Amino acid sequence: MTSRGDIEARRVGELQPFRSQEALADLPRRQGLWVAGSSAAAALLAATPLWAFQPELGLTLSIAAGAAMVNPRRLWAAPMVAAAVAFVGLVFFVFQWPVVIGASAVAGALATWMLPQRTDWIDALNGALGAVAASSIALWAATTLLPGALPVMLSAVGTAALVALAGSQGLLPAALRFDGSPQLPTPRQIQRELRNRYRPPVLRALAQYRSAQGHVIDRDTRRGLAEVVTWVFRLQTTLQALDHELEQIDPDQVGARIARNRASSDSADPFTRERRHATADHLERLLEHRALIEVERSRSEALSDYALAFIEEARAGLTIAQRLPSEAVPERLQEVLFRLRSQAIEGDARRRTARELART
Repeated sequence: MTSRGDIEARRVGELQPFRSQEALADLPRRQGLWVAGSSAAAALLAATPLWAFQPELGLTLSIAAGAAMVNPRRLWAAPMVAAAVAFVGLVFFVFQWPVVIGASAVAGALATWMLPQRTDWIDALNGALGAVAASSIALWAATTLLPGALPVMLSAVGTAALVALAGSQGLLPAALRFDGSPQLPTPRQIQRELRNRYRPPVLRALAQYRSAQGHVIDRDTRRGLAEVVTWVFRLQTTLQALDHELEQIDPDQVGARIARNRASSDSADPFTRERRHATADHLERLLEHRALIEVERSRSEALSDYALAFIEEARAGLTIAQRLPSEAVPERLQEVLFRLRSQAIEGDARRRTARELART
């Protein structure tokens, strides 16, 4: 039997879950850093006899330099990444194995680890396999397409740039995964972005989600529950911002200022009277804005409580379902996600409409 939530979810199929698009949007920049680091290292090495006599070692060092530059905010880890890639490349060189395979595998895995998002061993494996496959093809293309009569400098930079450009595609699987599913907030992120009074709902939602992981079987349910947790975090962030705005507007003080300006608007000076009247009008609109902020705050708080209550109910239901096979997994998950997503879209539409009306 089709539930109400399923019908509503199909009716608004264009609604997308809350996802951070930072990984894919930032991917070209990180790939550019990889290529730039490899090319610069190759240019420096080409100025020495190393690339001319041992191009495999030169390529290894250029790959190491490129992978270490993927995330400038983790420069503290760059020496370790470069050393690990260079060491594995040297081992492959000593045993006369294809150097590009060993160096690219380690570079792809460690470059994925360097990303700001939380990665696991699957991401590292995908990064290693992607970097190995693409770098091997790029090295073959470079040796085939680049003329042998090129100066060492141009040959080194061209080869390193091609291998780095291809090898950096190993970051793509992780970026797609990050943007293809909701990213749970980390405790450090919660501590950094939320004040103390706004943290407990998010921390409880995270704890409930982790507690339910042992009982969740299917991937869609796990993703749905993770998205609900991200909504709790997002709503608490919104709640904190709205409370800050409300604190900036003291209704008693604004009301007293309105009364004072209205009382003095009968001044004999036309300019003063006009300015006092305009001041009172602005302050009255300020109170109207405050009333709208209060409505948004109450909606955000209610949605946050709603999402948290569902997480708690779902965890208990999944526990029962594991003990009693006749019980079902959370049937209202789609309905809950529909309400959270549609409310966010409606809120954005209301704010856009308010901004347009304010301009007219």
